Amino acid sequence: MSDTEKPVWVWLPAQSRPVRCGRFSLIRGVGTFHYDEDYLARPDALALDEFSLRFTRSGRGLRETRQGGLFGVFRDASPEGFGLALLEQLRGATLTDPMQRLEMSEGDSVGAVEVCDDIAAKLSFRAPASEQLLEVVAKLSPERASSQAAREVKGMRGTSLGGERPKLTVLHKGQHWIAKLQDRGDPPHAPLREYVAMRLARRCGITVADVEFAPVGEREVLLVRRFDRHVDDAGQVTRRLYASAHTVLRLDAQTRGERQRSYVALAYDMERWCGRADVNTAELKRELWRRMAFNAICGNGDDHPRNHGLLYRDGRWGLADAFDIAPYITFSGTLAMAITREGSSVASTGNLLKTCESFAVDPTAAARYIEATKDTVAAGWGEEQAACGVPPDTLPPPSFEWLADKA
Repeated sequence: MSDTEKPVWVWLPAQSRPVRCGRFSLIRGVGTFHYDEDYLARPDALALDEFSLRFTRSGRGLRETRQGGLFGVFRDASPEGFGLALLEQLRGATLTDPMQRLEMSEGDSVGAVEVCDDIAAKLSFRAPASEQLLEVVAKLSPERASSQAAREVKGMRGTSLGGERPKLTVLHKGQHWIAKLQDRGDPPHAPLREYVAMRLARRCGITVADVEFAPVGEREVLLVRRFDRHVDDAGQVTRRLYASAHTVLRLDAQTRGERQRSYVALAYDMERWCGRADVNTAELKRELWRRMAFNAICGNGDDHPRNHGLLYRDGRWGLADAFDIAPYITFSGTLAMAITREGSSVASTGNLLKTCESFAVDPTAAARYIEATKDTVAAGWGEEQAACGVPPDTLPPPSFEWLADKA
């Protein structure tokens, strides 16, 4: 196909080989997608997106003008931040064209969708062993940043993972995990801080991706198991459809203060995406409220819409496991997404209680959860550090001072 039009491929549930599902064109900032007739005729065909890429037989196709013309699930699969910089360095080219980025990116992108001519190149991706990465990290000289290890792992050709912090997909315990590295500009002990928060979130009733902490001398690596991948006993990889909250909310730029950039809006759209007779959407909303409350309590101001998402598994859409909870050392007291219907992102107890009924949470139960979570975080902050062999006072616990309602 031309540089402005490419096939779109999807991994259907439990399948290790993708099928072509349609074609995507991008011309002067306008994206157009058409499902293939052969794909629509399949009894197991799935829509890639419950709204923007719904099934249609319209000859005009589906159009998108936000995000430079990229549909959300395509944008989710495109490299950005560290992954894009690494890809450009290893390829020796500046990839300004979105279609070029999708074509040249590695086959470890989030979710189960690829937009490319050369699907064989995506299928050739092999995650390096975690042991190999840790060995490279251990050999770095003291003046070199841990992030440089990602460039030196044998066979490494880049990563399609998003975010600014250095990370790559590794094979760990027979499955795909994300290895997060300490970058030169990161606050001290960033991997440890995220590990402790993720462990405590699970203690507080939140569904969290599995995490492991790997100290390498004076350096640290955080391992987070990927929930959108499964490697079977034969080494075949299956993938699950994923849509970031940015996609679900139909956002354009990542701009704080945008009306739709809120937990309340996400709860509403999540109900539309996930609403089925066999799905307890009230419990999904309660889980989302717990995540919002935990972020507020522990001081995670990096809770932007790309750090939340929905996953298709067991024949239905639902909340993906929490996967990026990284409290700030100095927290401003505001979250990246609004908490209330009025648009306030102030991480106060009053705001959490004010909005709780929008998430099917009783105010009395909400107040109990906030107090219990504060107790769990305060008691567990040092315990989790000690449990992974780190002095329990390496990281000071959150102060919770921002939770007090201002007069």
